[in-house]
Amino acid sequence: MDTWRQVICEANRAFQAGDWQDAERQYLIAISRINHLYSEYTNDEQIMMAWLASYHNLSELYGRQGKADAQLTHIMTPYHQLRNRLITQADNEPIYAAILHGLKLSCKELYLFQKGQLQGSKCVDMNALAPVIH
Repeated sequence: MDTWRQVICEANRAFQAGDWQDAERQYLIAISRINHLYSEYTNDEQIMMAWLASYHNLSELYGRQGKADAQLTHIMTPYHQLRNRLITQADNEPIYAAILHGLKLSCKELYLFQKGQLQGSKCVDMNALAPVIH
């Protein structure tokens, strides 16, 4: 897990510096490493959250670059995997709450993606979608 952390730190530094190519390369390395750990330790909450963060970081990078398809792919991959785990996981197992939390985070990322796509399309008046308080 330490090597994953080092790679993510490097990727985050490149991201902050606007070096999209290096950030993407580092995030892909991090995903590869954490995927390996996650497949071995599927019930480790810390590894699962690191796995989720890796995908969401890469998704954010693609979003900044305007690569909507790649962004959506890196949101939906963990969403589908966590959803499937939730369906098959017994609700009394310790990892169940972490899966729910990860799924909630993925849903939030998906919502933000969809909202951004609507705002970017200029076909929808976002003010018209604002909740009305009575």
